[in-house]
Amino acid sequence: MNLSGLIDRGRTLTKIGLEARRLGRAATEKEKQRARHALARQFADARGVTMKFGQLLASGEDGEAFQELVTSIEPFPLDAVRPLIEAEIGQPIESVFASFEPRATAASLGQVHRAELLHGGTVAVKVQYPDIAGAVADEMRLLSMLPGVGPVRAWGFDFDGYKTALRENMVRELDYRNEADRQHQFADAVRVDGLIVPKVHMDLTSARVLVQGWEQGVDLDAAAAWDLPTRTETGRILMRTLFKSLFDVGEVHGDPHAGNYAFRQTATGGEVILMDFGCTVPVARSERLALLKMILAVREGGDLNPLDTFAAMGFDADKLVSISGALSTLAHILFTPFEARSKFFVHHWDLKSRFDNLLGDNKWWFRAAGPPSHILLLRGFFGLAQQLDALRAGLDWWAELHAALPSSLIDEARAYQPPPVPDTIAARAEWLALSLQLAENLRVHVTEGEREVVSLSMPGEAVLRLDELIPEDVMAYLRESDEWDVPAILAQVRARGVQPQEVLDFNKGARHYRIWLE
Repeated sequence: MNLSGLIDRGRTLTKIGLEARRLGRAATEKEKQRARHALARQFADARGVTMKFGQLLASGEDGEAFQELVTSIEPFPLDAVRPLIEAEIGQPIESVFASFEPRATAASLGQVHRAELLHGGTVAVKVQYPDIAGAVADEMRLLSMLPGVGPVRAWGFDFDGYKTALRENMVRELDYRNEADRQHQFADAVRVDGLIVPKVHMDLTSARVLVQGWEQGVDLDAAAAWDLPTRTETGRILMRTLFKSLFDVGEVHGDPHAGNYAFRQTATGGEVILMDFGCTVPVARSERLALLKMILAVREGGDLNPLDTFAAMGFDADKLVSISGALSTLAHILFTPFEARSKFFVHHWDLKSRFDNLLGDNKWWFRAAGPPSHILLLRGFFGLAQQLDALRAGLDWWAELHAALPSSLIDEARAYQPPPVPDTIAARAEWLALSLQLAENLRVHVTEGEREVVSLSMPGEAVLRLDELIPEDVMAYLRESDEWDVPAILAQVRARGVQPQEVLDFNKGARHYRIWLE
């Protein structure tokens, strides 16, 4: 890319930065939505690293406004990419393909054409955009100059680590031979009934052209209109694919945006077609054993040192010490679906608000403690949750985990002992635990004269959803009261780390309400 091209890319990044800042300053949900769509339009005008980052947002918690990045980018005309295709395959297109559709589907680094092979068979031909490698290199150089700002600086994010992880992933994605190898290995290792991974034609694949079998299907929105049994079976395939690839194989598909999936109905249920293996995430065996052990402990109530276990998962134990008292509760929030004794629906999870309520601004500290590679791993989990929610598929996560994994692996994780954190870190965590005793239970007691009307005992974390537990008419009374400020009470509870304390004690009419942590 020449100097003027580099300047143009710099201008694009600057515009995106300004729109992102406008999004951060938006005060109302309407303003935020307007800012998200403006930011999405800026991403849609770019390719390479810039668009890849936009697609990451499309699979995040604010992804709705960015979904157009998956479907509405304008591809290059065939004449512009034909010379590259022929150079890579070493012969004219007509020598290999009986037909080659000029219309294409565009993505961040390349575009896909449908074609028919001379010897038979329909294929998808993915070809890189001309000069995209130079554009990516220049964009990464621009990104390397960006300083950490906002939460990145304030909470100690490893910004250089994130940039390095992105750079390494982009370099891998620019060589389609790497992608072809990973796609072949994934198809061989992750055997899930109903999962379709297109076969790669290795003899026609090169650094900048990848040829694989064409698999026809519909998008997620269309699949969401299927009957309940088919939607549920589709969700089951998605879930078992993630569990099998993460815990058993240790290689996760890390790019779950809608353009990489297709769905189709069969006589016996549904099938999931998983495409584009440019971004897969290797997970070390020790990290996946620690993660699986934490899930088992949350479900079964086993002994667990959350600080040691999070550290074994790759988190920075030194950073986690200051919030170590909240880690056990946090584990239960993160893995709530595995605690359900029946089918669990994602819209019941309320993960974001519970996470925010527990940690407040310390959520940034927790996120900063995670290694940069986790951002891609989290995309896999976010993607699964969004897909299940769109399908309205309720599943027994615990049963599906056991169905996806060999019992020997589950037994190994149950017996796994995470390495202890260094003594100095453990001592600081113990001191904090003694000085900030956490409450185990939230107690709710309502009496009317001598008669007991309500007596409840719930996990201490339930206090963070106090406004949902108190009857609506009582909440209205408290809001009008000059004596009680429920939001301020919840803020104080978060600040104290859910310690034993009186929360509310008041009379309303003939009834006496007492709520406390013990």
